[in-house]
Amino acid sequence: MTAPLLQRIKSKLFLRSRRKATHLLDGHYASIHRGRSLDFDDLREYVPGDAVSDIDWKASARASTTLVRRWADERRHRVMFIVDSGRNMAARSIADDLKRDIAVAVTGTLGYLAIRHGDEVGLISGDEDSVRQRPFLSTEGALERMLREINDSASLEAPVSDMSALLARAQTTLKHRAMVVVVTDEIGLSEELETSVIALAAQHELFWVEVLDADPTNHARKEARIFDVAGEWEMPAALRENSRLRREFLQQYDTRRERMRELLEHRGVTVVRIGRTDDAVPQLLRALKARQHARR
Repeated sequence: MTAPLLQRIKSKLFLRSRRKATHLLDGHYASIHRGRSLDFDDLREYVPGDAVSDIDWKASARASTTLVRRWADERRHRVMFIVDSGRNMAARSIADDLKRDIAVAVTGTLGYLAIRHGDEVGLISGDEDSVRQRPFLSTEGALERMLREINDSASLEAPVSDMSALLARAQTTLKHRAMVVVVTDEIGLSEELETSVIALAAQHELFWVEVLDADPTNHARKEARIFDVAGEWEMPAALRENSRLRREFLQQYDTRRERMRELLEHRGVTVVRIGRTDDAVPQLLRALKARQHARR
């Protein structure tokens, strides 16, 4: 039987903390969620020990039972992962790791930090042919099933990726504020994508993780055959040796990255770019720490 994916990630987390207890990780997780302790959320029935000042007398009269106001920090947080599991994620990253392995590491790391606090995690994944959604749950078993779905779906036989469709699903199904973690490769910025990002960032906490593409002009891999996984087009060796092509490629790459950076960071989105599976844990923890300091 294949070893649990979550167990591998937990081992890396514990190794990173350099101790059995994960107080360090707890501190990083606390910075995922914004929120003020006095944000009103909903109502629940009174239980002995509740403050009288929290009783909503008008609502209690209508319901014929005593109701108290519940504040945002009394509820579980929800973390929705939007993960590309199309053919694009079966390609190699800039460090020659499989992109889907990095996606699994990212989802597993942040998902585990969430459920160890009793919070709930959900998943929206898919490709251009189908979008799948798993409900919010707070168990390691549920998280393991999410990781398996990402790992097993992203193959060279899968349909091509469609992040716009995944974001559109999130817009229509996420009715309450949540932490939304998007895991994708380096996609182009379209009008549809920009509209979805703006809408999600306005309603939710948005955390954007890009898995860095391989460099097709990298001379260190000159013996390798380079394919476009979306179109199955093979790059001729002669083009890879063309210095002008390399300059134009790098220029377009920088332009695309700058446009994405402006869109995301202008709206307060945390952005993490990862090229190696082993870098997922330290880079995510570093990003969470920076996020925590920025909000103090």
